[in-house]
Amino acid sequence: MIWARFKTVLAGFVLGLMVGAAGLNLAAGRHLDQAELKIRILQSQLEDRTEQLSGMEKALADLEKKLAARQRLVVSDIDVHVRYKDEYERLEIEAAVKKLLKNLMTKEVKTLDPILVTNIVDQRIIETGKHKYLLTVKETLVSEKIIMYVEAKEVKEQVL
Repeated sequence: MIWARFKTVLAGFVLGLMVGAAGLNLAAGRHLDQAELKIRILQSQLEDRTEQLSGMEKALADLEKKLAARQRLVVSDIDVHVRYKDEYERLEIEAAVKKLLKNLMTKEVKTLDPILVTNIVDQRIIETGKHKYLLTVKETLVSEKIIMYVEAKEVKEQVL
């Protein structure tokens, strides 16, 4: 009789153990499914953020290149305006002044002194064809484009 009762208690214990394990398995399984879903969502978000970060790194590198290029301004053009009555002579004088300034092309703007750039042309006598001209610089702008306003006066040769 004790044996029969022991069997019943043992069967109840084993049945309880199996029902408990099945219930635990269901609860843990649902929890694992939710955790796996959360992991996949987080992995997807991580991939999106990684792509965004690489795109932003490329954009930052481009901006840094542009900023570096801006900080290293170089002379890329020379614009000379000569005030003189004869248009043909004026064009020749402008060409002569540009020839004087051509060595400044591709120089860094921050290394150029506007006074020295002006002194290259100011009070210089140039010869075009048969005539000589005294150049007087009125204004000079030194940036990526050197702009210079010059007044020209014909010089008559003096015989001694």
